[in-house]
Amino acid sequence: MPGGKRTDRISKRDLEVLEFIARFGVVPRNAVAIWAGTKRTVTLTRERRLREAGLVEVSSGIGGSDRLLVCTKLGLRILGRTDLRLAQLSLPRVQHESVVASLAASLERAGNRTLSEREILARERAAGERVFSASLSRGRFHRADLLRYDAPGGNLEAVEVELTTKGASRLDELLRAWRRAVAEQRVARVVYRCSPTARPYVDRAVERTRTSAAIVVQEL
Repeated sequence: MPGGKRTDRISKRDLEVLEFIARFGVVPRNAVAIWAGTKRTVTLTRERRLREAGLVEVSSGIGGSDRLLVCTKLGLRILGRTDLRLAQLSLPRVQHESVVASLAASLERAGNRTLSEREILARERAAGERVFSASLSRGRFHRADLLRYDAPGGNLEAVEVELTTKGASRLDELLRAWRRAVAEQRVARVVYRCSPTARPYVDRAVERTRTSAAIVVQEL
């Protein structure tokens, strides 16, 4: 029992769920339920086991949202995911991270394979180069929120989640960078999954930058 915590009752399935949490950093309870295909009672029972074993920390949601789960350092060690850094709960990013985790849970539940931004960073760090990122000006790079394997039309799809509006120049720069990434065959295409508020801005940016051949816009 590492660290004196009760881990003897943790099942293989518990560890699979824990790895999903570790991969995405800050994960809402509903995303865990979607990924595991469990109803409330089973979800809460598993959450309690993981928490009592010291493998996750559970925080209150923001603005009445679901509680948030974060894999602990002990959890990362038990999973052997030393490639992933310990996630930090950042209030400005909670909503975005929660939506990304929920989207990934739905995609993986449907049989898709994905890489989280945390995993993209880990792989690029191991490779020593930005193999998946879009190249911006002045030596800057941008990582997708998700990478999806076995996507239609190619074997790797970058997924961006847009909940709020960006400045036009910033958005245009990102779209052009992703067009270059597609041309360089870093990814096969890019899908922007947008809130109803953000979608019109992204649609107009795609039209302005003439990037529709590389970028698809969809609502969440």
